[in-house]
Amino acid sequence: MFLSLTRVARLALQQFHRNLWLSIATITLLVLPLLAIDLIVSLGTVAQGAIDAVQNKIDVSVYFKPTVSNEDAQAIQGELLKLSEVKEVAFIARESSLARFKERHQDDPIILESLAELGDNPFGATLAVKAKDPEQYQRILSFLEEPKYAELIEETNFDDHRTVIAKINLLMRNIRTFGLVVATIFGAIAVLIVINTVRVAVYTHRGELSVMRFVGAGNWFIRGPFLFEAILFAFVATVITAALVYPGLAFVQPRLAALFNGVNLSLTGYYNAHFLAIFGSQFLAIFVLTVLSSFFAVRRYLRI
Repeated sequence: MFLSLTRVARLALQQFHRNLWLSIATITLLVLPLLAIDLIVSLGTVAQGAIDAVQNKIDVSVYFKPTVSNEDAQAIQGELLKLSEVKEVAFIARESSLARFKERHQDDPIILESLAELGDNPFGATLAVKAKDPEQYQRILSFLEEPKYAELIEETNFDDHRTVIAKINLLMRNIRTFGLVVATIFGAIAVLIVINTVRVAVYTHRGELSVMRFVGAGNWFIRGPFLFEAILFAFVATVITAALVYPGLAFVQPRLAALFNGVNLSLTGYYNAHFLAIFGSQFLAIFVLTVLSSFFAVRRYLRI
């Protein structure tokens, strides 16, 4: 068994070398759809990072009346934290609100003088409420509209970014569709190239194949070198794809870090964490594609 596999592998390598330029063309056309798929995966990761960045900015700002004490505002903070929809609630005391206002307008003496003439802190405490899911903010707003809370609140500000998220999702769907169309086109071309590569190999080795059939070689032994060559195509194409993807990720990563400042988005880390899932599935897809192409090409042109 081992000897037969060794012979099959040696014949496949000979075929690969004899038709070197055609083999290179085949591998190139197998790499292209894989790169298109990796581009889709990368863009999907970036799009998810953009959505996370937008969602991190969504919150409900609750501004209390100046007459409401910090203790009363903290009591409402505790009630909000009991809600299953709430992720976190940040508390800003009245004194901190005043200090922030003065800092923002430190270069505007007129505003600072007007503030000093008031003689009292005109700001109330503030709560910044984040939900676990963007769809849950309406429940939080309804909670704050209850009479016992509404009479203490001066204003509730909700910055909803669902329109931005919807646009990102729409853009990602369009990119994914375009990428899949491109990958399908390259995949179809690759199938034709694989079939033609096998046809050339069959024609080149037609004498050897006749001898193998004459001495009683089985169908699978005759098909073996072509199927092994298809596996070789899949393996080399996957390795080349990985070798091209990682330098591209290293080039893009610093720019992504600058673009998504404060968001933990690492494409290289994502690919490292999902290496087997990404490249293993790509190898499997190309493996099935090339093996089926080789099988039917041999079946059609050898009539065995």
